[in-house]
Amino acid sequence: MINIRKYIKERESQDKNSFEKKLWFHRGKKLAMAVGFLVAVVAILSAYQYYSRHLVYTGYDVLSVSELTEIMNGEYKAYGDYILRYSMDGISCMDKNGGLVWGQAYEIKNPIVDVCGNYVALASQKGNEVYIFNKAGYQGEVRTQYPISAIKVAGQGVVAVMQEDAGNNYIKLYDTKGEELVTTKTSLEKEGYPFAYALSQDGKKMAVSSLDIVGNSLKNVVEFYNFSAVGKDYVEKLVGTYQEEFENSLVPKIEFINNNTVCAFADNQIVLFRMKEIPEIISIIPIEEKIHAVFFSESYIGLITENKKEGALFQLRVFTADGKVVDSISEKTLSERYTNAFFTNDSLVLYNEYSCEIINMDGVEKFNYTFERNIVLLKYIADSRYTLITPSSISEIRLK
Repeated sequence: MINIRKYIKERESQDKNSFEKKLWFHRGKKLAMAVGFLVAVVAILSAYQYYSRHLVYTGYDVLSVSELTEIMNGEYKAYGDYILRYSMDGISCMDKNGGLVWGQAYEIKNPIVDVCGNYVALASQKGNEVYIFNKAGYQGEVRTQYPISAIKVAGQGVVAVMQEDAGNNYIKLYDTKGEELVTTKTSLEKEGYPFAYALSQDGKKMAVSSLDIVGNSLKNVVEFYNFSAVGKDYVEKLVGTYQEEFENSLVPKIEFINNNTVCAFADNQIVLFRMKEIPEIISIIPIEEKIHAVFFSESYIGLITENKKEGALFQLRVFTADGKVVDSISEKTLSERYTNAFFTNDSLVLYNEYSCEIINMDGVEKFNYTFERNIVLLKYIADSRYTLITPSSISEIRLK
C-alpha cells in the first residue's frame, strides 16, 4: 500500500528542487544577458573612441556668425566660457556669439591683462592703475605707489603687481579692495633684477626668477615664497632658493601650471618643481635646440623648438606635468611657425595668422587647414566645436 505522506513529501522535494533549478536558470539567464549587454556597450564605446581618435577633419561648418566692430589695436583673450576684448579705451567680456556680458571704459596707453580662473586683472603698464574683474564684472581697483611693469592674478582675485622705482623692484600683493597684503623688495645692486614671476592659483605662493650681474657675467636665481602660515617661519617668507641648477641658464618665463607645480622655462632646459608648501625639484629636462614657443595646461607642457632634421623647420616636444616625455606626440615635425598653442581635453591646437593644426595626444593629425580670413583668436568649446574670431566677426564653427 502506498505511503501517502511519504509520496507527498517526495513530490514536494522534487517540486522544490525543480523550482530552485528554474530560479537559478532564470537568474543565470538574466546575468548572462546583463554581462552581454555590458560587453556590447564597452565594445561600442571602445569602437567609438577609436573612431573619434582617428577621425580626420578636412573642413568646417559655420554654426553661427556675428559681426564685430573693428577697434584699433584691439586684443583678444580666452576667458573660461567667454572672450575678453581690450584696447586703450576699455575692456569687454563677450559670450561665444559676441554678446556683451560686461564692459569697463578707461584710458590706458599700454594695457596688460592676466587671467586665472574666474578673475581678470588689467593694468596700465608704466602706469599706476590695476582693475580687477570676475564674471560678474568690475570688482575693485588698485592704485600703486610706483610704475607697474607686470601683473599676475590668482583664482580668488589677489593680484601680484611688479613695480619699479629708482633701482628698486617691488612685488606687492593686493586684495580686490586695493588693500596691500604682502611686499617683497629687491635692489638691483644687491639681489638683482626680477626677470619673471608667477603666482599660484590660490594666491598663497609665488616664484620669482631674477638676474644678477656677478663680475662680467649674468647669474640667474629662482626663489620661492610662501605667504601662508608655513612661510611665517622663514625670513621674508622666502622658503626656497635655487641658483646652481641655473648656472648656465636664463629663465625668462616661470609659471604655476597648476597650484602645486612650478615650471621654470629656461633657454636650455625645463626645471619642474613640486611646491605644495616648500619647493623641491621633480625633473630637469635638457633642451639642446633653440626654443621658439612654450605652452602648458595643468597636465601637460609643450615646446616648439628648432628642428635639426631635414624636411621641416620646427618640432614639438610634449611632457607630462611630472616631466615624462609624451612619446606619441613628441618629436613631431612642423613646417609652419605657429604663434599660438593650447591643450584641449585630448588634443593640442596650434595656429598662426591663417593656418591651424590639431594633433591629438595619440599623435594623430586631426585637422590641418589654411583659413581665408585672419585668425585673431581660436578658442575650444567642446567636441569638434570652436570659436573663431577674425578682425570683423565672431563665429562658432564645427569641424567636419
